[in-house]
Amino acid sequence: MDRSFEIQCPPFDLELSRWDTVFPHWGRSFPPSHARRIHCFSLGRNADKESLVGHLHVAFHHTVQRVPFLAGSIVPSLEGGNHQRKVVPQGVARLDIRDLSHKLSFDRLAEEGFSQHLLAEVLCSTEDNTPHVCLFEANFIDRGLLLVVSISHIVADGRGVTEMIKIFAQNLCKAQAGLIGYPLETTQEVYRSDRRRIVTGNGVPGPVEAHPALTSAAAGTHSRLADVGTCCRTYRIGADALVALKKAASSAANNSWISTNDAISAFIWRSIMVARHRAGFLDAGNEVHVAQPVDCRALLGLEEPYFGNAIYMTQGSLPFADLAGAATGLSAAARIIRAQIRTATAERFRDVVGCSERAEQEPHTRMKIADDVLAGGIILTSHFKFGLHQVDFGPAFEGRHVKALRFPVRGTMVGAVIVLPRLPDGSCEFMITEQGRTVECLVDDVFCRFTAETKTAKSVLPPSPTSPSRNGQAEFVFPESTSVKESTALNMTTLQAPHTGTIKIIEMNRPKAKNAISLQMLRQLHDEVERIHGENTTGGTRVLILASALDDVFCAGADLKQRSVMSDAQVEEFLALLRETTCKLAQLPIPTIAAVAGAALGGGLELALCCHLRVFSSTAVVGLPETKLGIIPGAGGTYRLPRIVGISHARDVILTGRRVEAQEAFAMGLCNRLVSHDSSGTERGRALQAAIELATDICGGAPLAVRAATGALSLASPAGEEAAYASLLHTTDRLEGLSSFGEKRAAVFVGE
Repeated sequence: MDRSFEIQCPPFDLELSRWDTVFPHWGRSFPPSHARRIHCFSLGRNADKESLVGHLHVAFHHTVQRVPFLAGSIVPSLEGGNHQRKVVPQGVARLDIRDLSHKLSFDRLAEEGFSQHLLAEVLCSTEDNTPHVCLFEANFIDRGLLLVVSISHIVADGRGVTEMIKIFAQNLCKAQAGLIGYPLETTQEVYRSDRRRIVTGNGVPGPVEAHPALTSAAAGTHSRLADVGTCCRTYRIGADALVALKKAASSAANNSWISTNDAISAFIWRSIMVARHRAGFLDAGNEVHVAQPVDCRALLGLEEPYFGNAIYMTQGSLPFADLAGAATGLSAAARIIRAQIRTATAERFRDVVGCSERAEQEPHTRMKIADDVLAGGIILTSHFKFGLHQVDFGPAFEGRHVKALRFPVRGTMVGAVIVLPRLPDGSCEFMITEQGRTVECLVDDVFCRFTAETKTAKSVLPPSPTSPSRNGQAEFVFPESTSVKESTALNMTTLQAPHTGTIKIIEMNRPKAKNAISLQMLRQLHDEVERIHGENTTGGTRVLILASALDDVFCAGADLKQRSVMSDAQVEEFLALLRETTCKLAQLPIPTIAAVAGAALGGGLELALCCHLRVFSSTAVVGLPETKLGIIPGAGGTYRLPRIVGISHARDVILTGRRVEAQEAFAMGLCNRLVSHDSSGTERGRALQAAIELATDICGGAPLAVRAATGALSLASPAGEEAAYASLLHTTDRLEGLSSFGEKRAAVFVGE
């Protein structure tokens, strides 16, 4: 089936505007040289592929006759500067047909949420330096078709490419209906268009600095982009959540109107910046930025369809602290975005085109955001209103419409966000490209409570969480826990302890990963342990309880999915931090209790072993299965477990890698309290309650005495005991203990 069709170039006389040739270069990597889109279609089981190939060929031919410069060639222009190009009527437009049905099925693609990474495995990348203005690739997969459209950004911006795809779809419908077909003829009518007269500066332009998105300063950060690893993900927000999101982003106090697209953009901007801050890429005192292209066709009164570049770049900025605010950050972001969109006027556009027409005197002119995409900036392009899913491609495809639109992973850069066309059910998809640590922080953040990563397409995606308001309408919930430096990976609770101080409870909360230890969660746990180490002994944390927020698991160990994409250096960094954290946890000068319900495996059990005491539910299952994975316990399991249960039991558990149930663990001394099963509450809840009761009982003693005893037990030596005892001889609490005993009353300790 593999073949190629070349459509010879019809006659045309196209004069590109200055903006056509300059704008695609001002962003350096944005926009990429070609707009490359992947359209995913479903085919029936008995689809006639040969007939469809013919229809595709006919439709492509007629599209080129309608837009003949698609078969032209881009060559340097003798006029103007380095970026000047022109399109000449010497070339071909190519349609490639390939059969990839042995590599991929539509069902699998749909089950994986039309994953870009899965598409990248089967689709060959188009070279960015191809001389072709236009290349269509029709890739047949099992019960599906992947139509890849690649068109140079010099001849068309994003809206222009969409208009060309609509023309192709109209011709494809005609071909299937028999209205057009073979033989194919090349038009002799000359297509003429002088974009220089349509898109022009019309006068003396102002300074580049009048446009917030542009700068004429020499490039900075952008030169380091090539060395940064990226992670690309597509997420989805449900239709009900979009309504609630817009309501939440609309400021009641300001009464300023915003669009649904503004609300989506604000939500993404805020979420990414907070995630970058948590990942350590963005300082809290910095200013953050969002750049957005605005289509100026209507503002300029251009006759439709206009294919050329008619984009004005806007840029909005906020202090990070204002953007990150849980109560007002979303609405503040939406107002900034709407205000910047309003700055895109016909006069502004003509002024920036005028700047481009004198760009030879300012050779460094470029988009300012390129310097900030690694830390405080994103470039957000929205196709939300393009209406692609309403375009009819004909009866050859199930439903007659495209099932999904995707952009290739190759060629994206950190900070690039694409909001995809609104889906038929009213929901929204968007694609982000970020560094891996930022994506990890997004997953741990409230962000993923309002979005679903597109893992499933045929099944119903998890609804974005909304809550009913008093009038019955859904409300978008944006809880306080989204504020800076907080995260749902660890839930913190403090309880008042007897006498003085508090009992701190840390609950691990990564439900999608079964509390697997990610780098982000490990950093947070490390910081909490460090904080307790640095506390003042009076009135601080007196007992720490480590627990799970999930009913079925304590901790599944290291995040092997994350580990699989780490470099050797990153693995070493992770292990070093894990060992440091477990050591500091084990060395805390206060009692620590692990409340274990469900599975505690590998690193999960090693965390529990770092605690002084362990409370197990009747459903607890523990183990160190590392030998089954070709490694050994690496965070203290080989020396902490023997100290607790003896060398014989430790050998049995570690060498076999088997799972040990709660009753056996209690018998070998691995847990100090075994909570019996009953019908009240959950196993996790009962284990946690037992741990709290144990902590409360411990805190009934004198704070300094409990702390001294904890240290002496860790040393387990006569010298350690003597030193600990001596430290208590002159304390107020020792005198209070003696007095209360003589007076036969309860002691009131103050920790002094």
